[in-house]
Amino acid sequence: IMALMKAIIADYLAQATRNRLVFCHEQIEGLTFVNVGKALAESLVKQDLRSPMIAYMAEEVLDEILSSTKVDDEIGSYVALDNIGVLFEPDLAFNLKSVIDSASTNKVVIIHSDGIIKSDRYYFLQEGDASFIDLHGLSYIEIY
Repeated sequence: IMALMKAIIADYLAQATRNRLVFCHEQIEGLTFVNVGKALAESLVKQDLRSPMIAYMAEEVLDEILSSTKVDDEIGSYVALDNIGVLFEPDLAFNLKSVIDSASTNKVVIIHSDGIIKSDRYYFLQEGDASFIDLHGLSYIEIY
């Protein structure tokens, strides 16, 4: 099944879309996933979480995570993210559409989560949540 998941991604990439964005509900064997929540927590552990600078620092850490690409023989350059709930924290005020749009133009961005995609909106927990990523205009696939 895992080899099939990579093949599905490779087929998607062959379509030469502007974005290379993949949502998956299971981790894909052979790919290295970054635990975003843990990485942000470790980077910000010594910071004052009430500081107005915290959002900027969090954004720098996220940029760093998204820049630390790996390479897979089948799908090429990628970054795979796991435990992304922290990205929806209102205090951090991430513009996730913009972040994902720019990150997924030159590499595959794989997001592992149980989120739901409905009408070009990615809901982290359930459909209708206040926090979602507007995927309108982005090319993406969802793998079950």
